[in-house]
Amino acid sequence: MEKDAPSGKDGHADRPRAIAEDSAPDVRPDALLAALAAASFDVERQDGPGSLRALCAFHRRDEAYVLHRKATLWAAETHEYVQVHCLPRLDTAAWERIRDGALAWGRARIRPHDEHMASYVSVIILCRTWHQDAAAALARCRVRKSFWLGLRGWMRLRALALILPSAPRRDTVPPDAACVCNEAARATLLPLVRRAFPSLFPRERAS
Repeated sequence: MEKDAPSGKDGHADRPRAIAEDSAPDVRPDALLAALAAASFDVERQDGPGSLRALCAFHRRDEAYVLHRKATLWAAETHEYVQVHCLPRLDTAAWERIRDGALAWGRARIRPHDEHMASYVSVIILCRTWHQDAAAALARCRVRKSFWLGLRGWMRLRALALILPSAPRRDTVPPDAACVCNEAARATLLPLVRRAFPSLFPRERAS
């Protein structure tokens, strides 16, 4: 079993931790938030200090029953909790604070029970540039926790960072465009940002 990354110790697990770095006011997450809303996420914008710009949540329940809902054969619940951050430069210290704050916030919302299958805590970071060590740490990050040896489901961390060019041109790919994600985010968060920012992924857009 993979070890969890260290979580916050301030005793306020139900509140996102503030990020010390100044946010990037010119990095606007509107397209990303629209894509999240289109994917049935509940989106709550955040306008306070720090890099946090939105808190999002998705809940799904699947079940099978015979004739009547009270005769349920099985049921499975899936939840995802997403934080969207915007900042000028992502360095290792900023990544670690964002990661730990998101994990503490997400874990406070997970309620394992017999019908709980999976809960995902996701982090999407929009920035102008990043430190290579921070990008590498994000790509390597793997956090997974089982509840009751998996009988009550599991949780997993998804993380993605995207460089938004300062002056993108229509139908062109700016030279500083870049995206990095961990393994858990490749099949979920990566397609989401491709839909939100198609001009940064011309090959996927043309295919």
